[in-house]
Amino acid sequence: MRQNLILKVMILGGLAVAFAIALLTIEGVMTGRQRYRDQATAEVARSTAGSQALTGPVLVVPFRERLTPPATGGVTAPPQIANGEVVLLPDSLHIRSSVKVEERYRGIYRVQVYRATQRLAGVFRVPARLGLAATRDVIQAESGSLVLGVSDSRGLRRPPEVRLGGVPAAVEPGTGQGWLLQGFSADAGPLLADQAIRVPFEIDLELIGTDRLTFVPVGASTHAEMASEWRHPSFTGGFLPDERSVTDQGFKATWQLSRYATGVDALVQNRRGGAEPIPEACDFGVRFVTPVDVYQQSTRAVKYGMLFVVLTFTGFFLFEVLKRMAVHPIQYGMAGAAIAMFFLLLISLSEHIPFALAYVVASAGCVGLLAFYVGHVLHSGTRGLGFGGLLASLYAVLYVLLLSEDYALLLGSLLLFVLLGAVMIMTRRVDWYRVGEPTAS
Repeated sequence: MRQNLILKVMILGGLAVAFAIALLTIEGVMTGRQRYRDQATAEVARSTAGSQALTGPVLVVPFRERLTPPATGGVTAPPQIANGEVVLLPDSLHIRSSVKVEERYRGIYRVQVYRATQRLAGVFRVPARLGLAATRDVIQAESGSLVLGVSDSRGLRRPPEVRLGGVPAAVEPGTGQGWLLQGFSADAGPLLADQAIRVPFEIDLELIGTDRLTFVPVGASTHAEMASEWRHPSFTGGFLPDERSVTDQGFKATWQLSRYATGVDALVQNRRGGAEPIPEACDFGVRFVTPVDVYQQSTRAVKYGMLFVVLTFTGFFLFEVLKRMAVHPIQYGMAGAAIAMFFLLLISLSEHIPFALAYVVASAGCVGLLAFYVGHVLHSGTRGLGFGGLLASLYAVLYVLLLSEDYALLLGSLLLFVLLGAVMIMTRRVDWYRVGEPTAS
């Protein structure tokens, strides 16, 4: 009889492996659907604008200077004229951003597109002689430009407004800077003087983008405020907000940064010199994320799928052992198939209705089907209802695990410990050497 028990366990092990493969296939389906969603997001970004990162504003002042080469062999070489430019960062920068998020659809997929109204204000301090040493023979300085870089200039649907010293400045597309590929510039006029001068500025612009909005804190002192009705912000970049408030009405966040913390001077100089671009860890901003990523939640649920199959098989096996009732391997397989079908229903329903409702519908269907089937397998409607109640409890625990991401490992470990303890207690009097032998008449 022990041979029959070992054979039964081997068959159940083979079924468990088969359902593990089936669950991996379902997880692959989820990954494919997520890839379609990402493609839809990319298509919306291509037709509107992608993630936006604002760099600047900075003042760029081209100049020409006379260079006198050293004499060679007693012969004085003629002077040469060289071109250069000075890039000045603002002394103070104040950013105020108001963001409105719209949901757009591509097929069944939703994509967040934001429209951000920005006001950037501050002051440039232009040092005497542009900060160049007195020994340098500067013969001419061209008109300076205020330059602001953006990641995707397609998001500039309206012409920006720039005021320098309270006077509107002419704005042109393009930055004229190789290290800022996209953006705009405004004429700042002549800035070469024997004394330091202050240049106040104000910039108003509306920017459209997707996924994230970030800023590079170029000011010696940078203060930023952002507000939106979006209730699910994900603060990103190298600097988290100093203050933030997230409510059902939206969020507000403020940042206060100094050049000592950001090291932006060296970063800008390295970027101008053709080195690596300014890394994302040196900016700050917000991602406008989907509140519930149904694919991520469903994928996490599938990872517990094998646990459900094993527990279902264990429940059937305990009935066989404790109640001396034979359950055919095909009946095991039917119950496992119903468990696997739950996860396929979950992902397909959650694409069209809220995830919580999809979870309730899929689990109710699976529990009802299994309760009906188990009642016939075990020849007792009461046992079928009891089995369905236990399975419903497992689905409720799984939903708690999905919501409690930080405590999922702890809760899952406690669940397994409790279930193992219950099985051990229920089978403590079983003589496993005699399992499968007919009962004495």
